[in-house]
Parts: sequence; C-alpha cells; structure tokens
Amino acid sequence: MSLKYDFYEVNELNNTQGKYRARAVSQGKISTEKLAKWISQCSGVSAAEAKGFIEILTDSLLDFVENGYEVEVGKLGYFSASVTSELVDNTKKVRAESIRFNKVNFRAGIQVKKRIAGTEIERVAHPRYKNKIKRTTREERKEMLINHLTDKPVFTRTDYTRLTGVQQ
Repeated sequence: MSLKYDFYEVNELNNTQGKYRARAVSQGKISTEKLAKWISQCSGVSAAEAKGFIEILTDSLLDFVENGYEVEVGKLGYFSASVTSELVDNTKKVRAESIRFNKVNFRAGIQVKKRIAGTEIERVAHPRYKNKIKRTTREERKEMLINHLTDKPVFTRTDYTRLTGVQQ
C-alpha cells in the first residue's frame, strides 16, 4: 500500500499564482463495522466485542477530554480540547460566556509518525482537484468578485473558492 497524492492550485496570496501544492487523496472511509471486523481477523476477539470496545473507548475518551484532560491512547497519540475567544486588551473584562469550544486536537504518537513517514508515496490523478481548477487571471477573478458583490453584500472565502476555482 502507499499514500496517494495529487496537486491543487494554491491561491494568489504572496505571489503564489500558478503554483501548486501536493494533497493526499483519500482512498475512502473505513466504517466502525469494517474496523471491528479487521480487528477481529487480526486477534482472538469477535467483531461485536471489538465494536463494543471501540464504543467504550470513544465514550471514555470524550468524558475525559470534555473535562479538560489530555488523553493518551496507546501508541496512537493524544487527544485534547481547545478553546477560543475574541482578542481582548484586558483579560479582567472577559466574560466566561465569550469563551467557547474550538476543536478537538489530535497529536500523533512518535511511533505513528515514524510508521507513516516511512510509507511509499504515489501520485494519482484525482478528478475532484482537476475539475475545480479554472484558469483565470487575477483581474478576471477580481471582476468575478465585484460582479458577485453587486448581488450579495456578504462574501466568504468558501464563496470565493467556489466562484473562482482557486483553493486555499
């Protein structure tokens, strides 16, 4: 097996117009059921027991992470939660209601990093990236943006990507 990749065009910030970056191409998703069957085939436990263990591990991990713990899962790595807030000048004026959950962080363990780093890498043509690339100049994209803003006053980065085909 090998990791598959393809190239996508990056945005024009910092004079990167016409530049490309590699991106891993997913080979699909593995369901909990399929993972449980795989674990069953590689060990002496049944698929039902493996699935049950995955559920218990997930629930336990979430209980600890939502209570502020960093959870180590064997050689796999560490899970933790992060929070965010608006920028402030004075921390004494911040209300707890303005602090909110940001995301769950995962930091891969050393053995995971070493194993994946040693994986063979292979280029594939991925239609999801190729179909989205539109060959337009910066001026053409500017005109697209202005035309769009005459209809809608709000415009997001995602809207810009869809409109111009230039990806982040």
